[in-house]
Amino acid sequence: MTGDSRSLLARLPGCARMGADALDALARAARPECFASGATLLSEGQPAPDWYCVLESGAVHVSRIDLEGDEILQYLGAGDVLDPGIPGSPAPWSVRAVEETRCLLVPQSVVSEHHAGRGELMIGSGGDLALFVRRVRDLVERSPVTCPPATPVAEAARLMSERGVGSVVVADADGRPQGIVTDRDLRTRVMASGLDPSTPAARVMSSPLLSIESEHSALDALLEMTRRNIHHLGVLSGERLVGVVSSHDLLGLQDAHPVRVAREIESAPDVDGLARAAPRVESVVRWLASGGAGPIHIGRIVAELNDRLVRRALALVEVDLEAGGHGRAPVAYSWLVAGSEGRREQTLKTDQDNGLVYRDPPAGAEAVSATYFERLATAMGETLTRLGFPSCPGGFMASNSRWCQPAGVWRRYFSSWMETPQPDPVLRASLFFDLRPVAGEEEVGRTLWEWVCETAPTQTLFLRHMARAALDRHVPLGLFGGFVVERSGIHKDRLDLKARGVFPMAQAMRVYALSLGARSTNTIDRLKAAGEQGIFTAAEVGELRDAYQVIARLRLTHQLACLDADVPADNFIKPRTLGKTDRLLLKEAFKSVAWLQRGIEERFQTAVVGG
Repeated sequence: MTGDSRSLLARLPGCARMGADALDALARAARPECFASGATLLSEGQPAPDWYCVLESGAVHVSRIDLEGDEILQYLGAGDVLDPGIPGSPAPWSVRAVEETRCLLVPQSVVSEHHAGRGELMIGSGGDLALFVRRVRDLVERSPVTCPPATPVAEAARLMSERGVGSVVVADADGRPQGIVTDRDLRTRVMASGLDPSTPAARVMSSPLLSIESEHSALDALLEMTRRNIHHLGVLSGERLVGVVSSHDLLGLQDAHPVRVAREIESAPDVDGLARAAPRVESVVRWLASGGAGPIHIGRIVAELNDRLVRRALALVEVDLEAGGHGRAPVAYSWLVAGSEGRREQTLKTDQDNGLVYRDPPAGAEAVSATYFERLATAMGETLTRLGFPSCPGGFMASNSRWCQPAGVWRRYFSSWMETPQPDPVLRASLFFDLRPVAGEEEVGRTLWEWVCETAPTQTLFLRHMARAALDRHVPLGLFGGFVVERSGIHKDRLDLKARGVFPMAQAMRVYALSLGARSTNTIDRLKAAGEQGIFTAAEVGELRDAYQVIARLRLTHQLACLDADVPADNFIKPRTLGKTDRLLLKEAFKSVAWLQRGIEERFQTAVVGG
């Protein structure tokens, strides 16, 4: 056996320190195989084969079906190892060749003979991605432990101890879940409050029992726990409760656990405490990325954590204002986020893009309301800066009085942009067409946004200007398909993934969504909405989604590498530093964006407004 083959086989799980004789035995058992571009090596849900796949050349695309479609997890290239899962069990992901691929297929049974244990499920040498492709059903190890509502809490505690679980589901006589009692409930609601051990479980339970379908992914469960700030979810198969999963089942008690970080944010007693918690969001991004989560899921989880930072900061600012003699908010209001945070696509912290809308005050209360909310917005801007969100250079912040206004003024702003559009003002304000209320009385912001979505489809000239803006940045591909990079300056030999890839697609899907009256702000959600309305075929939705994810993945990988090198994260990559597969995928992604731009140009007749 050659040294190259031996080093490849040593990458198999548990084989890094294997002796030469054992590696020779693996080589004799290995079967060379060649897969043509587009060939399927593995199909999610089908029985996993009894082999490990060691890639000698070429590349494969690993994906799984989640609630939002086929999500790219990873690309494996020469030297990587593909683990298909436990032989005979449903394969946790699908794998196809993206170019002609040569590999060695080594029986798992033979590998097991030569090392002590199989270890954790893996995809490639990049790390363990199994959590993010497992279904919730795979995490359920036993039937739920239940008790009647009248069960004394002492008995509920005994049940937990005997069964070795952290929760008991409170169910009625027909077995329908009424709520859940967790070990945390026993500590905080029973022991800390000095309740009698005979207190009925129904009195201390959390109700209702929040649940998730068993076919959802583990990452979906994690997102739901983060959103709800809970540690336990019921697992349903149809209408039947089949188990309970906890955050510990998902991720263990790691410092970067999103639910743990959410709890730390919620419990911060002051701005100093919040400032200590805020940097941990970046740790969550790093940890999720290293574990194989895609940029879309990461963006959603980060949005949940950032929303919590904003809500907690706002609550602390309100308390400070009241303590300082400025009273409470005179009318209901919403704190608004825009741009990437409004789209739930922020992964690392960027500039503040926010606003504040408050209900139109009664006659005579206009000045008092304006004074209070300007003071609130100023304090919030300063607080967010302390939390690591720098001020927006363009001034699109609630601390700028222009963006801290009653609902009537905001409507006039949007009416002006939509009914008498001018290119420059529309472009500058376009981020507010990704508006999302996150704090305060959110209904105030939702009402404004729903009005915008109802009004926009009839504003043809406005939509044309928005579409024109989506064409301003061309994809960086030359006449013969090569990358076009900066020729001089600090970004020489680099291209801007944000300006040339993320922005054009986000802008294009924004105008499509507004033309349809769709409420979604997330780019992929808007893409799906356009597909449902017949704008795109299912295949086109898939191709555009994959293109967006490739660009977003490479951008995030680059930004994390910048931080690892202790340099500010930016969006400029050197194409020549990418592997062959990523270069190919990036070119195809840019081609998809260019196709999308041509469609925008034709559908909205952008030539009418010039360019």
